[in-house]
Amino acid sequence: MVAIYVIALVISVSIHEFAHAFSADKLGDPTPRQEDRLTLNPVSHADPIGTLLLPIFAGLSHLPLLGWGRPVPTNPRYYTRKISMRAGLALVAFAGPLSNVIQAILTMALWLGLAAVGLVGTSVFAPTDGISEFLKIFLVLNVVLALFNLLPFHPLDGGKVLAWLLPPKYEYIDDFLMRHGGWIILGLVFLPGMLGLPDVLSIILTPVITGTLKLMVTLLGLLG
Repeated sequence: MVAIYVIALVISVSIHEFAHAFSADKLGDPTPRQEDRLTLNPVSHADPIGTLLLPIFAGLSHLPLLGWGRPVPTNPRYYTRKISMRAGLALVAFAGPLSNVIQAILTMALWLGLAAVGLVGTSVFAPTDGISEFLKIFLVLNVVLALFNLLPFHPLDGGKVLAWLLPPKYEYIDDFLMRHGGWIILGLVFLPGMLGLPDVLSIILTPVITGTLKLMVTLLGLLG
């Protein structure tokens, strides 16, 4: 199970980081291309700790199964003058979670296609074959990555989107999240299990994950 998760994570993260690089490149920034990040090659995007060691350790110790890739470098000074640098940073940031949403949708379509021709089973909550198990993990993982990365805390993508949306008079909020966002994220991930606090992430993620899987059950049920 851990191996399947790591493979799914490497693929998802590589596409996520490529989306950042691609959007920055389209806005006129040559940095990702110069840094060899405008590629789907996992080696270019993998972070030794966030993409490999942490997921393996988390899977073996029953900690939250999360991970990350190496951040894509981008210089907003190169962005097209049609938009502000802050808006450009927000667009580049949003491209990552958007890629995870697209991956989730394509996974559902692939699952339906394979099930329609009888190559995989139609059980979602208890897959009966390896391909279905991988598709389920890949689907759930991309839903989680999309939502988690949109949390409005730096260094997550949502922090950059929030920075663009905030009016100038509320920039102090962005400054606070820039300084303390990492600690807030760590607290949300680990403190509920350690101290018995309300699990805010589960409250946010579980209904969406369950809803996505139920939708998949409904769609597969239409196949007969």
